[in-house]
Amino acid sequence: MTTFAPVVETRFPDFADHTGKLAGLGVEFFLASNETIRPHLNETPYGHKLSWLDFTDTAEREWSVREFLNLFNVINGIAFGDRGIPMPQWVMVDLILMPAAALIAGLPQDEFAAMVERSTFRFDTDVKQLLRKVQEDMRATGYRGPVPVGGYCAAPSAEAGRWVGWSLWSLMPAVGLGKAAKALALSAYRAQKLDGVTQYDNSALKVHTEFGALRVLVATVPFHTSPGSFVYQSDLTLPAGSVPPEPTFLLDPFDYSRQQAMQKDIEAGRCDFYVLPPGHVRRDGKTYVPILEKELPR
Repeated sequence: MTTFAPVVETRFPDFADHTGKLAGLGVEFFLASNETIRPHLNETPYGHKLSWLDFTDTAEREWSVREFLNLFNVINGIAFGDRGIPMPQWVMVDLILMPAAALIAGLPQDEFAAMVERSTFRFDTDVKQLLRKVQEDMRATGYRGPVPVGGYCAAPSAEAGRWVGWSLWSLMPAVGLGKAAKALALSAYRAQKLDGVTQYDNSALKVHTEFGALRVLVATVPFHTSPGSFVYQSDLTLPAGSVPPEPTFLLDPFDYSRQQAMQKDIEAGRCDFYVLPPGHVRRDGKTYVPILEKELPR
């Protein structure tokens, strides 16, 4: 069995320091997968013991694992709002729970109810109403277990140590839950490189760039459901940088012509592009993506 040390912990040793603070807020972190994959996973990322969930387990317990994972799927779709990318149930089984694992943050139901009432959910005005419907459904089914409030998913690629991340979400902004979930998951996977697809206007860029500048592999993906999508890579084996460089230019997330021009430069081998921290910057009331352009030797 080939294993890799959790290089994310070496490069970013302080990333999960606030995991204890999140636990103080009632958050519990789960690792959902199956027993055949379990020996390949790190169940104590950043020294934090994850609660193991086997989606194939039919043993009786205080609450239903099946219903917890169903809630993860439902609330994941709510969190992504109108982006049109809810996760079908079979995708969750075939692409997460069978070949890899999902890192899931959960809250007890009382804390979840309190969070729903006090939160504003800026990303979608209907979120509060939809989450109240989730609560009604839980009462109707008698489910008494924790409720998912965030998570991260990635799948292994054909290249050893290289993973493809594809679902980062959190209902608890401003407490670092998204960053903690991603850091714990990348350590659990023992990932060395991470590829992913996101959108230039997606607020998750703020989390993704905390793991270093994102190399833009594909600058525009018209085939994707969400406009303004691009493919990025985080190389977790690189030494941690100090001060990020100044951006070459600020990209309008909706400037599709500029994104197409970037792609032509990449295809021609003229330039590499990197999305720099903090992912988004504000100028004159608008949001832009800081881009570093590096010319390649000819």
